Amino acid sequence: MSIFKLWKDQPAAHESFEALLMPHMKQLYKLAFRLTGQSVDAEDLVHDVVLKLYPRLSDLQKVDKLGPWLTRVLYRHFIDKQRNLKGAPLEYTDDELLLDTESTEQSVEPVMLLEAELTQQVLQEALDLLNENQRLVLMLHDVEGYTLEEIHYMQSVPIGTLKSRLHRGQNKLRKILSQMERFDDAIRVNG
Repeated sequence: MSIFKLWKDQPAAHESFEALLMPHMKQLYKLAFRLTGQSVDAEDLVHDVVLKLYPRLSDLQKVDKLGPWLTRVLYRHFIDKQRNLKGAPLEYTDDELLLDTESTEQSVEPVMLLEAELTQQVLQEALDLLNENQRLVLMLHDVEGYTLEEIHYMQSVPIGTLKSRLHRGQNKLRKILSQMERFDDAIRVNG
């Protein structure tokens, strides 16, 4: 069920809201997935943001660059949720044990799926070793394709600072990945 079908009682407002947000939903989900690392959490994050924004339809219609603005709202909502979780007690569930059968395709070779998954894991581990500011700028710029000007708008950080974070983050990521690659080669030779 689409999140947009929640407001059946106001068809005009619903259509306007959906028309504004639909072009940005895929990008929001991709960023949410990069931030959370799990599809369920990414969906929840996007859903929360959409619910939060629906009453502000008139404000949304006035925003010039809606994509970067929505990204900024999503990121700030994510940070708020993270801060709240740090103070919350841990909960253990069996959800991680369930297999995600929807994402696997029968036509793809199992070896290729495994290699892609391992590559993604290595990259995520390397990204996790960066500081939060460098990781976010790298994800927004190199992965999601935002310009530095758009990231400046999203985060209210000077462009010079963003350039520095991006450059340092890219260099550190290269170094981490090359060290991880050498470690993997040593395991293959000795293992």
